[in-house]
Amino acid sequence: MTSRITHSLVVLFLISSCPISAQEKGIKVLLLYDMEGMSGATRYEYTTARFPDDYTEGRKMMTDDVNAAIRGLVAGGATDVVVVDGHGSGNREEPDVIEEALLPPAKMHYRDSWFDIYMDSYDSSIDAIVAVGMHASASNKAGFLAHTYNSHDVDYRVNGIPFNESMILAAGAARMKIPLIMVSGDDQLGKEISRHMPWVRYATVKRAVSLGKAEALPAGESARRIERAARDALRDLDNARLPEWPGPYRFAITYQDKEQAEAGVRVRDAEIIHNGLGVEIRSDDFEEGYRRSTQSLWLSGDIAWSTALMSVIEEQSNADALIQAAVARIYDRWIDPSNSVTGKAATEDSQQRYWGAR
Repeated sequence: MTSRITHSLVVLFLISSCPISAQEKGIKVLLLYDMEGMSGATRYEYTTARFPDDYTEGRKMMTDDVNAAIRGLVAGGATDVVVVDGHGSGNREEPDVIEEALLPPAKMHYRDSWFDIYMDSYDSSIDAIVAVGMHASASNKAGFLAHTYNSHDVDYRVNGIPFNESMILAAGAARMKIPLIMVSGDDQLGKEISRHMPWVRYATVKRAVSLGKAEALPAGESARRIERAARDALRDLDNARLPEWPGPYRFAITYQDKEQAEAGVRVRDAEIIHNGLGVEIRSDDFEEGYRRSTQSLWLSGDIAWSTALMSVIEEQSNADALIQAAVARIYDRWIDPSNSVTGKAATEDSQQRYWGAR
């Protein structure tokens, strides 16, 4: 009897000492979504809150794609799904996905302050990442609404390679040994994924006709493709790979005009290239170079927006009055900061939660 008890204790000790398998501890997946690559978006109005009727339909399309991925992940063994908004339509009230319609166990990821969706959305608790509704790179003029990071017509390359946002996400997550295992989007992005990350499962959900137009697949087919790709990718998680893009890194951004480049070069260690239209940022670390490249894009974006707004204002019959009012607003803000509309917006922002790109 004593020997039998001793044997049982030894067995229990060995079992308790064995590593816990992924299935036993659960599998936690980050699901990041964008809107340009969602299955039903065949024109840009579906992707921006500035067109309320179309955007309402776009949110339903986005939710359907995300839920298809969730079904696939659950079938593949996921026990926890964290959802991050990777689009930012301009909707300041809620995420672009319809949160209450998300299938369990998915939950939106919230924070009290701004965070970068490609570098800060995950931590060591995440086992894998899937990206739904993604789009081709800024260099791909055949992709539907193709761009990298912002919607201005810029070219974004790392070490001479046109980078799309899925590649940025994969490179960022690789710092923490977290693999990107599945992506969905149009056929043009599919070609880029196949070329640069062939191990990633891909679901083609529509055909890009041009930068401004796409053709959707028959009803239900996109959802089946997304679900199947997510399921198979997670079931094959043990064979997932990380990208191998060694440094040092050269982040090169070619802008629309010299004014944008002159604004974008105002970041640390940046220099003008390409006859004054480009900005190059060098770094030994991918994350550092990426963050400085986004600073450049933000600075140039301010120039692009102000130029566009001024162009629209100058076309109005009351252009002089509008410009005069804008100048008065600047002086009012200088003399009395409490008059600043920007200050009020910043106060409102400080009271909101962040769900990703807003």
